[in-house]
Amino acid sequence: MKNIIGFATKFYTLWDYEAENQYKTDSYGNHHQTGVNHKFYYIQNISFDLDKVKSLYPNVEIDEELRGKTSSFVRNEKLDLPDGYFWGGKYAGKLISEILEGDFQYCLWCAENMGGKIAKHIIESTKYIAHFEAIEKAEQDEINSKELLKIGMVVDLDFTHNGYNADDNYTECWTQAYFGEIDVVVNCNGVKQVDGMYPYLMPMINGKCQRTKAKKIQVKVLEIIRTEIYDGVVKQFIKVA
Repeated sequence: MKNIIGFATKFYTLWDYEAENQYKTDSYGNHHQTGVNHKFYYIQNISFDLDKVKSLYPNVEIDEELRGKTSSFVRNEKLDLPDGYFWGGKYAGKLISEILEGDFQYCLWCAENMGGKIAKHIIESTKYIAHFEAIEKAEQDEINSKELLKIGMVVDLDFTHNGYNADDNYTECWTQAYFGEIDVVVNCNGVKQVDGMYPYLMPMINGKCQRTKAKKIQVKVLEIIRTEIYDGVVKQFIKVA
């Protein structure tokens, strides 16, 4: 504890001051400082005159920030805990690297839902990167194993839907079909709205708007928009004539 001088409205004031460090212990017995409690104990008013104050207490620090108080108080200073640990949840106090090996599914959940330094630490880990590289490779292997549609092919598609998601001007819409084992999402250059008790959209295919649901229609593939795995199924997004 030491003396310090502040200023309370009119008087320079004398205080006792001490810093009390705060710690948190991890699961391995290591102590990490979490903050400092700065404790100020009011002693007395000294004088209005700064020169007099300096002459009375020549070796006491004057804190210009310590103002407007005439009663004891505590200032809490928070410090960041070290990275690389879980500091909350069921693994509080444990190293992330340890939990990556012991409960990888929990780490995957944290990376997706927690954010911040913990998620960053997980996402940058070798195990996390390798996990998603393996998934990406498996998906690409699955795609490569299928007979895929290619630009310029003329094929029969088994349509499962009429049109949907038409734009405001009915210049394009989407529909869905199958090509063998491939789930196909088809972009069409035009659409006609059919009114009635059960309204629906007729996509334009081969230059005419037609009902497509539950029909087999021959199309020419103009563009492969993308190919991906969705819910374990190979899906291609294409544009047709």
